[in-house]
Amino acid sequence: MTETYSQMLAELQEIVDSVGRNDCPVDELEEKVQRAGLLIKTLRERLKKTEKSVSEMLTEIDG
Repeated sequence: MTETYSQMLAELQEIVDSVGRNDCPVDELEEKVQRAGLLIKTLRERLKKTEKSVSEMLTEIDG
């Protein structure tokens, strides 16, 4: 099942909160940072894809 944008954003926020509270065990820190990086990359890609799609639709409507 594909995660939604909202689900991934919520997970990223949980990671940031966990690391920010300093309650993230050192043994898990690298894994959490890697997961956060993957989430950020995926979220950016989805935003770019959505932006492109909306832009194309608007161009088509105006055209």
